[in-house]
Amino acid sequence: MNILITESQYKKLIQEKYIDFPINDIDPEITLEVWEEDDKMVLDTIVIPKESRKQGIGTRIMRMVCDYADNAQKPIYLTPSTSFGGTSVVRLKEFYKHFGFIINPRGGPFKHVMVRMPQ
Repeated sequence: MNILITESQYKKLIQEKYIDFPINDIDPEITLEVWEEDDKMVLDTIVIPKESRKQGIGTRIMRMVCDYADNAQKPIYLTPSTSFGGTSVVRLKEFYKHFGFIINPRGGPFKHVMVRMPQ
């Protein structure tokens, strides 16, 4: 598992009960790259291995990330991509919309495609 937040941030997620399941125990090949900055979070990568898909793992991880961002009152930015095994960008966008992500109104070629404001 590759979590690109600091170890202290990850421990904080566990202590504050944002992680209600041990990601390592589900599948050690899950990759989650989340960057937290002063004013935002960026979900860079989430990879659920093919054999572990369709079990709700991605949904549980996204809920965890969204809950954390809501508590911190930070927007989450992301750009859906098939680079890490997703089958279609359209399908990924629909997945993220279920969590309140919208097309980033600021747009631009160097901006993230989607954003979710804290709720």
